[in-house]
Order: sequence, then structure tokens, then C-alpha cells
Amino acid sequence: MAYNQHPKIISSGPLSFVNYCKEIGQYHHLIWVFAYQELKIVYAQTYLGIFWAVIRPLFTLLVFTLIFRNFLHVSTHAPYHLFAFTGMIAWNFFSQIVSNASSAIIQKQSLIRKMYFPKIILPLSKIVVLAVETGISLFILMLFLLLERVEIGIQILSLPLFILLTIFCGFAMAVWMNALNIKFRDLNQIIPSVVGIAIWITPVFYPTTIIPEQYNFFVFANPMAGIIKGYRFAILGEGFPEWQYWISISITIVVALVGTWYLSQVENEMVDYI
Repeated sequence: MAYNQHPKIISSGPLSFVNYCKEIGQYHHLIWVFAYQELKIVYAQTYLGIFWAVIRPLFTLLVFTLIFRNFLHVSTHAPYHLFAFTGMIAWNFFSQIVSNASSAIIQKQSLIRKMYFPKIILPLSKIVVLAVETGISLFILMLFLLLERVEIGIQILSLPLFILLTIFCGFAMAVWMNALNIKFRDLNQIIPSVVGIAIWITPVFYPTTIIPEQYNFFVFANPMAGIIKGYRFAILGEGFPEWQYWISISITIVVALVGTWYLSQVENEMVDYI
């Protein structure tokens, strides 16, 4: 049988941004293939399997609830465990994207020597895996809301927007780290420490109202502060994020797009460094 398809021609030169995005669309099925493989690897040979995605956030929630509610007596609009769990879901999604997707290309170095595909597929597949775990955590949170008869308003429809912004925020860092990690491997050692420190300057387990007004600039400069507040607006009915937050979020989206363009320009050189 004769095939009418034209052969795939791979150039050593970088593609234009538009053509690179088209190639991502052509190879999008690999995102799901790699994500499925990753899920099997993460939970293979464990007795509880996917239930670890439930146990981990609940254990962390228990620890921080004991610290902030019982010892520090933090006052919140909603019951503290719901307030903290909502912030923790958003932060965990972001931090895991940064930690896991930032080294996605290095982890698959043997694969990218053997076959061609847009390298950005690898961090995107990591995001899919983490989105599954985040979905499980959100399902648990919704069960808490139902059991405690917390009213869910129409603002819940805005939740997908803030989930998408979380992905952009994590992806903005991950795509740059993937592009730079190839030449500067030390960055891969720094990321966990930076993420570990960043949680304490982000209003995950405490409200922004406890931060002195003169430091509001630093709060607004952190895009995750606004995104977490957006989760609490959508789920718990708290106030909508202040307009200043949207400046840093807009910058983050631009950084993600520029990072994607930069990766498209240098990814053909990656094999030389791996």
C-alpha cells in the first residue's frame, strides 16, 4: 500500500515560535503517553498506590493546623483547616510543578537521543501527572465542604481560571529551568531549597491581613499570593484578589511564553550537552 504522507524533515536550526507550537500539537499524544508512564512509576509496588495522593496532603494539613490554629491562634474568615487546605492545594500544585517539571528533560536524556519530539512535551507531561493529584486533593476538599455544610457560591466557576494560572506560574519557572539546567546543572540542586523557603513568604497557612501594610509590595510581587487568594475566593467566598496581584500574574504569563520561545531556540543543542 502506498502512503501519501510526506516524510518528516527535521532541521538542525530552531523553528519559529508559531511552527514550534504547531509541532507541540502534532506530538500532543506523547504528553498523555509519558504522563501515564509516570503515574505507573510513581505508584508502582506501593501498597496504597494512588491513595498516597490523599494521605500526604491530609498529613501535612494536620501538622500545620496544629501549629497555626492551636499554638499561633491565626484567625481566618473560614474554618482554619479549610482555609489552610485550600492554600496548600494551590501551593503544592505550583511547587511540585517547579520541582518535578524543572528537571524533566535531564531525566529523559536517553530518550531524547533516540527520537525527535518537542522537548517541552516532557515538562507538560509532568504537569498532567501533578494535575491528577491536585484533582484528588480538590475532591477531598469538596467533601469537607459538604460534610461541614459550607455554602459554595457561584464564584466556584472561577476556580478553573486560578488552576490555569497556577500552571502558568509553575510552568514559567519550569520551562526556564529546563532550558538552563542543561548547561548549569547546579540549578537543579538549588530549586528544592528555594521552594522550601518560598512557602514561608507566601500566604499558604496564614492570611495576608497579618502582614504589615508597608510590606504589601513584596506580597503583591509574589504571583502565587494572588493565585492562592483566588482559590479561597472561588472555594470559600473570600475577597477577590487585589488588582496589584494581576500585575505580577501578567508578568508571569509573559515569562512563561518567553521561556517557551527560548526553549524552542535551544532545544536542538541540548543533545550536545547531555
